[in-house]
Amino acid sequence: MSNEFWIGLLIQLVVYGVSIGVIYGVMRTRLDYIEKKLDKHNNVAERVYKLEADSSKILEKISVENNRIKDLEEERVNGNLRKRL
Repeated sequence: MSNEFWIGLLIQLVVYGVSIGVIYGVMRTRLDYIEKKLDKHNNVAERVYKLEADSSKILEKISVENNRIKDLEEERVNGNLRKRL
């Protein structure tokens, strides 16, 4: 085999190597971008879950307070309200 063959083969291998490196770099960049978006999404999902848990606690407190107000109004209507300090 002649030197031209080996030189041509070497050039092709270098071109393929560079092409694979470029493709790998592009894919790695895209994967990093997708990972960042996924992290943001997961963070939002965690915050929404926490907000839902907090809102259920707040709604429960509101329900308790509404029941207390209702009881106080009934006591006032029935004339059973005592002076409270």
